[in-house]
Amino acid sequence: MAEPMIVEYTQAAAPEPTTAQESNAVPAQNEAPTPSPTLYIKNLNEKTKLEVLKKSLRTIFGQYGKILEITAHSNIRMRGQAFVAFEDLSASSRALAEIQGFPLYGKQMMIQYAKNKSDIHAKKDGDYEEHYQKRVLTKETFADDFKPAKRQAKRLAKQRQLVLEQQKLLEQQQQALQQQQQLAQQALYHQNPAAAAAAGSTAGPAGAAAVPMIPDEYLPRNSILFLQSLPQDITEAQLVSLFQQYPGFKEVRMVPGRSGIAFVEYDNEYYSAAAKTALADYQISPENKMKVTFARK
Repeated sequence: MAEPMIVEYTQAAAPEPTTAQESNAVPAQNEAPTPSPTLYIKNLNEKTKLEVLKKSLRTIFGQYGKILEITAHSNIRMRGQAFVAFEDLSASSRALAEIQGFPLYGKQMMIQYAKNKSDIHAKKDGDYEEHYQKRVLTKETFADDFKPAKRQAKRLAKQRQLVLEQQKLLEQQQQALQQQQQLAQQALYHQNPAAAAAAGSTAGPAGAAAVPMIPDEYLPRNSILFLQSLPQDITEAQLVSLFQQYPGFKEVRMVPGRSGIAFVEYDNEYYSAAAKTALADYQISPENKMKVTFARK
């Protein structure tokens, strides 16, 4: 027999067929109850396109005899599997013995005799109608047995999705609560620096000196602005309308439970500085002149 062709897509060349006598010595663990000219192959790479997979299988298995048909499907139940129908039993036996475990596209093929006769052999033997009816009956029985499991799988998938959605909602609520707490703390820090400094010194190590507070007017630049002296009934929409006139605007954050103050965030400190300069001491209402400073970091 001619030397087998080199298969470039595998990690090694396809094994060279041996004599028919040697090929009949199939290891016991690879023997099926009823030897068949059709082989069943599994553990194939599911990411490989069907046409490419079939061509590769034909190249490898075709060295052991004439192939009548190669069948493979992309549906979930049959993905990663294929059937190779040889013309005779001796070819399938040789291929089973010698290609078992051969690597194809990064995975070792697992091969055994097919349990049922292939369509092409049934047609060749003249009993296709009987074979077809038997296959339909088997398929219907499998479908009936599979339905309860399929329904259960759908229920479990729906329950998992519900749990994930609830977890996501809980995380969003926790994040919103943390943001509200941070805003309230930051507002207190701005409005009462002395109290914040005292709280910080109390929480710090014994004997540690309190850090002197920098007046709002001399705070370093920050992409976030702190607004004070706002009207009690000012809305977020009104502040958005005012501050979005300046480039780099991101959002306005009101402080829950605290009126007269808010935070405005820009993309960077240069944009926020421009807005601060433009709106400092802005007469936002007849009674209120808005105070705009950089937020404390």
